Amino acid sequence: MTAAGNGHSALASVLLGLTGGLGLLTVAATLGALLGFLWWPLDLLTSFHPVYAVLLLGVAAVHLMLRSRVTAVWLLAAAVVNASIAAPHLFAGGLDREAPDPHLTVMSFNVGVSNPMRQEVAEYVAGEGPDLLFVLESSFEWEAALKRWGPPMASLAVVPGGWVAGISVLADPALGARAIPFGFSAAPGEAAAVEVTLDGRRVVVLGLHPPSPTSGDRAGRRDRILRDAGDWVASLDVPVLVVGDLNATPWSSAFRELRYRGRLLDTSRAAGLQTTWPEGWGPLMIPIDHALHTRGLVAVDRRIGPALGSLHRPVVVTVAPDRAHGES
Repeated sequence: MTAAGNGHSALASVLLGLTGGLGLLTVAATLGALLGFLWWPLDLLTSFHPVYAVLLLGVAAVHLMLRSRVTAVWLLAAAVVNASIAAPHLFAGGLDREAPDPHLTVMSFNVGVSNPMRQEVAEYVAGEGPDLLFVLESSFEWEAALKRWGPPMASLAVVPGGWVAGISVLADPALGARAIPFGFSAAPGEAAAVEVTLDGRRVVVLGLHPPSPTSGDRAGRRDRILRDAGDWVASLDVPVLVVGDLNATPWSSAFRELRYRGRLLDTSRAAGLQTTWPEGWGPLMIPIDHALHTRGLVAVDRRIGPALGSLHRPVVVTVAPDRAHGES
């Protein structure tokens, strides 16, 4: 064998070793994610199914080119598993881009309690002109900034006394919205519920911000809040829209529990993958800010806005009565 041939063989071996190691780690992460319902650190691995799919496809392509076909087949199989899990959230389609009357536009924005760009955020909200605004990680300073620079909206909920940050809710005065109590385990700064009238029927909009799953206790509390919120939504006899920073991706067991218990439809399944956190991380950003609704409503638009100094991008969703379900 020539020196050139030896060099090519050595390079191929190095590539196979490096990509094989990356593929093995990604397969292990995939298996861990599939068992995420057993342990909260494994549940964190569910956040990256689209990333796993892309990595595994790339590694499998390298192995195919270097004629390591058996390994390539296993890697492709793992890529297909991840792609099948992520697929419902990857492709846009199914939303009517022209909102019928009547409709309701709701913005949920985790602004970041220490974010200094309060005027810019308030002016952005004014430009969007939502009917309802849920401000997460709000503060008394944020409430003052929105009152000064934001749109003329009525305050329905404020940061609870003694809380550094919580949820503020603002509404278009013409909407006639009112705050209502929520009957589950979240604290006042972790949830807020509002009732509006849409097409002559009551509609409840629930904003949620459970703890981030950075420890076993916090993950357990997040899961409990989402589970209880789902049960509460299912107990209501009116259409419900749920928005907020849920600190869970669509593939998390906690998110799936919320959807299942509340019989909720995820608007991102029609809008495509809209990653919201952490801003600036490019392909590693994940969707943890959400909008879901019961069958009494239909989503006609869903989009994300600019972060404006926050680590989160806002979600703006427009819903209308689902006339195919006249009982709702």
